Amino acid sequence: MGNVSNLDSSKISFLQKLYNMGFRIDNESVSAVGFLNGYRFTVSIEGFTYMVSTSVRSGGLLPEEEFLRYVVDEVKAVKDAVYQNNRVTFVIQKSLQSEKMLDNIVNSLHEISDILKRYDYVNVCEICGQPLDSIDSYNINGRVFDFCENCHEDCESYVQARKCLDDSVRENIPKGMALGLLGGILGGAIIVASVASGSVSTWLGAVLSYGLLLGYEKGSGKMSRLGLIFSAVMTFIISYLSCRLAFAIRYVHILKEYSESASIFSAFSNLHGILGAVEGSKNFIEVVLYCCFFGSFFIGADLLMMVKKRKTKTADIIIEIPEERHFYTAV
Repeated sequence: MGNVSNLDSSKISFLQKLYNMGFRIDNESVSAVGFLNGYRFTVSIEGFTYMVSTSVRSGGLLPEEEFLRYVVDEVKAVKDAVYQNNRVTFVIQKSLQSEKMLDNIVNSLHEISDILKRYDYVNVCEICGQPLDSIDSYNINGRVFDFCENCHEDCESYVQARKCLDDSVRENIPKGMALGLLGGILGGAIIVASVASGSVSTWLGAVLSYGLLLGYEKGSGKMSRLGLIFSAVMTFIISYLSCRLAFAIRYVHILKEYSESASIFSAFSNLHGILGAVEGSKNFIEVVLYCCFFGSFFIGADLLMMVKKRKTKTADIIIEIPEERHFYTAV
């Protein structure tokens, strides 16, 4: 399992309290896996966030957002609910008291399982979505997966597992581009406000790219090569337009100081001629490239993180769940 940090040790000690409920603790993934009310659950801790997750479908269909909102409203201990692939993850309300935090987790497990049973949900494979007898929980490099036997054979390394999961997520490209563009517009507004006031900083391009990347990923459901290309192209376009608008605003303000007037629209349209007349073209180009460079740097960092996630790691340790505790109910 390797060395466990002091922080992880305290988390594992906390998870050990679930042992009496039949949950098995896995140190490497800092998770507890077990069954309650006929459902396979994983209790995990990432940072200071406590989560309960399970892979389920009802009548072959994934849970809809309305159903997840219903669970959040009904279960007081649940703060939020999201799903990726076939795994639904419930974020548990935090508490500074260990016993209260444990109560929140236990209560959420009981109430969530009751709701799932009420709406005829059954456990399924995290990848293929099939309610098969061979589903089991696997620790693949610190992440718990619920795989059937066939999917586990196909995805027995971390890189293959991540690829299988990523490929099974349908990318909503139009929604991703729309939310990405919204994030880019917000980043562009910050550039306009900053540059127009005479301040240029390295974080301007980074904020723009972050807005594009975050918007695209939230909207599309995952980050892809198309998302990175879209974000990179829009970084250059929005940087240019934002800086052009900011310089036009500055020009109009300068004219006002000399009791002359001009509209921002006319200054924006004729900016290159104006800059050529006042020898400001070089300064404008430098500011645009400044924003583009640090924006591209941020996108490059995101690309490296994506590559790192898919780096081959071969550890594959099955979390031992007693055979008699395996559960399956046909739809």
